[in-house]
Amino acid sequence: MESGSEDQPRLTGAERGKLRSLAQTLDPKVFVGKAGVNAGIANLLAEAFRNADLVKVRFTAEREEMDKQAQELAKLTESEVIGTVGRTATFFKLGSDAE
Repeated sequence: MESGSEDQPRLTGAERGKLRSLAQTLDPKVFVGKAGVNAGIANLLAEAFRNADLVKVRFTAEREEMDKQAQELAKLTESEVIGTVGRTATFFKLGSDAE
């Protein structure tokens, strides 16, 4: 399932690994509660992408539901999920400030 935008090529495994290592020290900037993903959450993530290419998002949903919500959020923000640990997902969007 492609979650990146059409003009942004998919990341290789090595690139994903490098980004995951860079994300280890980051704190979550967006929190998804019981209501799940909606336009407001997508706007918060889009705003976070104005300051950084890597953003962590914390979910309250169980793992299977969290994976669905993360993919939905990636589609809404035209970003890519590069990894998940527990209930936290890391999203990547390159050069979002050039839009």
